[in-house]
Amino acid sequence: MNNKLGCICLAMKILETEQKLITERDLGLKFVSKSRKIDTIPFMLINIETQKPFTVYYKGIPTPYFRLEKMNEETCCAVLSPLEAIDMDGNAVELCETVYSLKKTDKCIIVVLSCFCAINPLPPELVNKPLPSIEPKC
Repeated sequence: MNNKLGCICLAMKILETEQKLITERDLGLKFVSKSRKIDTIPFMLINIETQKPFTVYYKGIPTPYFRLEKMNEETCCAVLSPLEAIDMDGNAVELCETVYSLKKTDKCIIVVLSCFCAINPLPPELVNKPLPSIEPKC
């Protein structure tokens, strides 16, 4: 196993473990509670050849954001679901600067992790983040 393959595969395994922890974790705190369930650590993968984020099209718009569904350590392949980038108005966007929330999708792809040289995890709070409500002035 070469270093890059092992490194990305290990990083995805750690991400899988941490994603399971945040999904199953119930701290049982008396005064602190999570306002909503967090079960995803979103991330981007960097293509080994282009050194740019790997993207797929969802509803005709490219997205570099993914959720790990499962992985096979023996083959170092992963099943990912694309996350749809949404702006503050609830519209799908492709520019990173305008992303307010990431919405889960019901689509999946299988990737070979040796095609990637880096993983960029993002805050779990971005996933299904509620849109802001704007109150009219009195």
